[in-house]
Amino acid sequence: MRSLLGWVFRITPSIVLLGSLSLFAQNNPAERNATQQEITGNWQLLPLPDSLEPKEFKSNPWPATCQWYSYSSAGSLKSIDTTNQPCRPLSSKQLDEALTAVPAIVSWKYDLSPVYQKALIIISRSDVQHYAEYWMPHIVTNTFSKDGVEFREGDLLLYLLNMQEHKIMWIRHLRRMT
Repeated sequence: MRSLLGWVFRITPSIVLLGSLSLFAQNNPAERNATQQEITGNWQLLPLPDSLEPKEFKSNPWPATCQWYSYSSAGSLKSIDTTNQPCRPLSSKQLDEALTAVPAIVSWKYDLSPVYQKALIIISRSDVQHYAEYWMPHIVTNTFSKDGVEFREGDLLLYLLNMQEHKIMWIRHLRRMT
């Protein structure tokens, strides 16, 4: 298995090219690279209209209406989802309790290129050999609206990257849970 450092050297040139692909950040100074500390915690997915999603997938690869994520400081990533609508309100504490039964097979690592100043989250799974997802994390620094969606200060925008084609494949809009 390659070390994270090996992946960093392989992907850093791609991060430079991907920097201009952000759908919001390029034209909006209201978001910036998220730090590892800003990502750590519990988040609820907020829906994005089709007009804001890239058209790289034929359909939503994660179609569950209600999704919650927990990025631990130790590097595990746990999530739960449901198709029931409306999404039932959960507190951060309730999510922690619900996630105790979820196995810790997914992990996340944060990388910030000191040369290019681009952040990256690398998702891996212990149950799938050579599995990797690359997400560019941005934090909203000033509230703004786009296509009827309000992006609040502190929201997390995750851009799923195709590193070979230098494309954004999907966007997640997450709001921190209290």
